Amino acid sequence: MIQERDIIGCENAQVTYRWRDSKTKKVMQRSVRGVEFLRLVLQHVLPKGFRRSRNYGFLHPNSKRLIALLRLLVFRLCSKAPTGSAPATQTERPKLLCRCCGAVMEIVRRRMLPAFAPALAFNREGIAAA
Repeated sequence: MIQERDIIGCENAQVTYRWRDSKTKKVMQRSVRGVEFLRLVLQHVLPKGFRRSRNYGFLHPNSKRLIALLRLLVFRLCSKAPTGSAPATQTERPKLLCRCCGAVMEIVRRRMLPAFAPALAFNREGIAAA
């Protein structure tokens, strides 16, 4: 987006503005017709109802703690990634124990399928068919 201080002049339906080349980092001047200048500026304006996506989620400026957590998780998972030809193995999930009797509980129904599980057929209640 061009800043107001970079607009040098507007004479005879020509707009002269200053811009920086991203490759050479040189500051240059350019003169274009007024209509072309408006077209260039309006390319950066979002339609009504749209919002810049970089202001949501972990890309929001106030989410520095979340970004730090994501970096920690990503680099921690990447450092534990298997190397060579060894197959990736899943660790066994700890058993859920009943608070009353201490017996091992069995999972009867799930709301979401685990990403690593093989494809299973489920009925309407979410119970895996044998």
